[in-house]
Amino acid sequence: MLTKLDQSSFEAIYSVMTKAFPYSEYRDKAAQRALFAQSQYEVYGWLIDQQLIAFLAIWDLGEIRFGEHLAVLESHRNQGIGAKLFQAYEALDHRPLIFEVELPETSLAKRRIAFYERMGFTYYGDIPYYQGAFHNEQTPLPLRLMMNISNANQAQLNHYIDLIYENVYHTKRWF
Repeated sequence: MLTKLDQSSFEAIYSVMTKAFPYSEYRDKAAQRALFAQSQYEVYGWLIDQQLIAFLAIWDLGEIRFGEHLAVLESHRNQGIGAKLFQAYEALDHRPLIFEVELPETSLAKRRIAFYERMGFTYYGDIPYYQGAFHNEQTPLPLRLMMNISNANQAQLNHYIDLIYENVYHTKRWF
């Protein structure tokens, strides 16, 4: 069942996050916890028997939504839970939704891209994109964008990237 989560669920969210993503793709604990103070940041969870099984972290950027993390506990993967969570969230809001995805260089990255494609997203692999650094020692991570709009043009994508950089990474886009 889809539930909007608050800071009281932070430990469970962070536990799933750190198991599902490489260190370069999430903030340290204090910085991640601080996001709950920002009105644009929302987290939706999928609960089974009061246990967090999956979550979706979203930034509401006005004209678009930016999906920062979507993760399912490893023990519950490949059971359709990610798709159920995603579809329940999409039913709440029909504005454009953008996700960053890893380059299709590993089987896991290819599976993630295929998941989003099954959810109706388009892979914009020819558009250069970098995740802003979450850690001081980190260099920007080359990723690509996927969006639930199939015909976005370069000007739209550049505008959306600028919104993400300004609101999520708090910097100007440099590429």
